[in-house]
Amino acid sequence: MKVLVRTASLAHWLRFCDKIMGSSEYSFGNVFLSYKDGLVLKATDGCLTAWMKITNCEPFYGEVQVPLKLLKGFLVGEKAEEVEIQVLGDQIVLHGYQETLRIRVSQPKEREHMKPFKEVATMKIREFMIFLDFATAALEEGDMTQIESFDDSLLLIASSRTIVSLCKIQNSVKGDFSFSIPYMSSRHVVKALKVYQRDGPMTLAVGDAWLSLISEDFAMQICGENSTHQKEIQQIVTVQQKPEQLYSSFGKFVSKAAWLLPKDTPLKITGSGKQIDFYGSYGTVQYKAELQMGVSKPFQVEVSPHRLRSALSRMSAKLFLSVFDEFVRIEDQKGRFVIVRNFRDQ
Repeated sequence: MKVLVRTASLAHWLRFCDKIMGSSEYSFGNVFLSYKDGLVLKATDGCLTAWMKITNCEPFYGEVQVPLKLLKGFLVGEKAEEVEIQVLGDQIVLHGYQETLRIRVSQPKEREHMKPFKEVATMKIREFMIFLDFATAALEEGDMTQIESFDDSLLLIASSRTIVSLCKIQNSVKGDFSFSIPYMSSRHVVKALKVYQRDGPMTLAVGDAWLSLISEDFAMQICGENSTHQKEIQQIVTVQQKPEQLYSSFGKFVSKAAWLLPKDTPLKITGSGKQIDFYGSYGTVQYKAELQMGVSKPFQVEVSPHRLRSALSRMSAKLFLSVFDEFVRIEDQKGRFVIVRNFRDQ
């Protein structure tokens, strides 16, 4: 098989693969070439697998494993507008402007197919990327991201020890479902979609153990598990109360606390009719701040300032606060919410 690929296009998709794979050592940094209605490039982090249609080509058998580092290295400074790729049994040959790279590879294996799935939602790629980036920003390794239907909307829910980040994509759901995926792979999806830089329709689908994202140019499948709907979280989204607009200094004080306090040190935030107080300490260090903004209902929360800063930095500049008996809700006008448990009565 011999095919010409635009150099800029190949470089773009190799950057996309780089983000899919992340820093994991899975498969020692290899990508895979195969044929399905054209030349297909595959990358994986061990849980997340992505397939990209690169260009039209002649059919060839199986899936050929190639080190990503070698492909990226060959394209550095490449002057040719197109690179020729040849698949010759146990070899891959790349021809550019005055350069040739020959890589001996293992014998092709049978091409990996996508697992069966059922379409459950549609959305815009950019909107999904922005919302998934927000929902997962406050998570850490070992946490899970839950994606589920809610009436005719899609909820993205990320729960950590001290806060819950969630957002709602309107009018996108075709069926009832709830599915959880690992934090690491969800962040790889976000980073890859940022490299993609294009918008357009994308289908979300679920299977027994896979969440699928399918667009015109790529398809992804992420390992995970079917889960149960978080009714309590859904109620938090729908409960109505006239919110109070937060002063911009609120985010500034949270960010300052995250800078000054160690990662696992909680920040206590207390609201009264006169002001909102911030307090955190470790060892011989104390941080205090006073925001001259009264609230109609008192509250007291303890939260990781690092996690809260990550979430707030991805929200709109105009934020609103609602205080309930069990929790405090911070939201913007684009369907993004941060929930912190209220310790006022404890």
